[in-house]
Amino acid sequence: MNDTATATIESAIKECDSHVAKCRRARALLEQAFPLSSERFKNLEEDTIEHIDQLVYRFTKMQDSMGTRLLPSLYSYVEADDSPKPFLTILMRLEQLGILTSAEQWQFFRNLCNNLAHDYPESIEQTVDTLNVLNEEFSIFEKMYTKVREYWMSLK
Repeated sequence: MNDTATATIESAIKECDSHVAKCRRARALLEQAFPLSSERFKNLEEDTIEHIDQLVYRFTKMQDSMGTRLLPSLYSYVEADDSPKPFLTILMRLEQLGILTSAEQWQFFRNLCNNLAHDYPESIEQTVDTLNVLNEEFSIFEKMYTKVREYWMSLK
C-alpha cells in the first residue's frame, strides 16, 4: 500500500510543481491585465487571452490533481489506510494533522474551479469576477499546495 501511495504522491507532486510554475508565469505575464472589467475583458488581445487560458487550465489541472491523487494518497500513506473515504473526511483529517491549511479554503478553490469550467458568453460579468478572484487568491492556493508538498518532503 505505501509503495503505491508513495508513487502516486511523487507523481502528483511533479505534476503540481509543473502546474504551479506555469501559473506563476501566466500571472506574471498578466500582471498589467488585472483587475479585469467587463469592458476590458471584451477587448483583450489574443496573447492576453492565451495567458488567461493557460492560468485557468493549469489552475484547474492542479486543483484536480491535488484532489484526485495527491491528497487522497497522502491521507492513505499517513493514516496507513487505503479503504475508500469520503473526500470531505480526507480534507478534515489532513487539516487536523496540520498538513492542509484549511478544508474550507480547499472547498472555496474547488468552487472557483467549478465556476471557471462554465464559460458562457452571456455571463461575462461572472467570468470577469471569477478571474479576478483567481488572480487575487491564487497565492493562498499556492501556499496550500506548498505546505502539503513540504510536509511530504519532511517525511523523506
